[in-house]
Amino acid sequence: MKTDKLSPEKSFELITQIITQARNKFEENGFIYMFWGGLIAITSVSQFVLLKNGYYDINWYPYLLIPIGVIYSTIYYSKKKEKSKQNLISKIVSVLWFVLSINMMILGFLFSNNLKENLIPIILILLSIGTIVSGTSMKSKLLFYSGVFIGLSAFLSFYLEWMYQPLLMGIVSTVAVLIPGTILMVKHKR
Repeated sequence: MKTDKLSPEKSFELITQIITQARNKFEENGFIYMFWGGLIAITSVSQFVLLKNGYYDINWYPYLLIPIGVIYSTIYYSKKKEKSKQNLISKIVSVLWFVLSINMMILGFLFSNNLKENLIPIILILLSIGTIVSGTSMKSKLLFYSGVFIGLSAFLSFYLEWMYQPLLMGIVSTVAVLIPGTILMVKHKR
């Protein structure tokens, strides 16, 4: 097997090209950030409304939309994958989000009784990690700082009364996921 040595300039050019492809893919898919930002905001605020109105036994029902969102996202990305080739960075970010999503669902549906008032802060921390890595890999300051904002909000939520944590998560997902997704999509369309 013959290997060609790349000059530093060629190596840098290749890396830049891969990052640009990854950025274009995810900016084009700014829709998925909008989708998840909206879905998380709706489910979180719905939980808050149920709690405020005394529906403690069913306050978690809105989160049953999350597995439906995962199915939708899987179908959405499988159709996108057929149309375009993914580079290594895109694959890594996609796998990261898949693993984080599975972990968030397991925590939410199987360990909520164990975690109690710590569940939402932990989910926000995981969301922060995914957003920061996505922003870094795409060289998007908007996503990077959104991830930092999510992380800071996660630590703040440890100090909030449990009933208000879903409201905070709804606000955070709107500000740090839905709005940046909209901005990325608009930028890409220009």
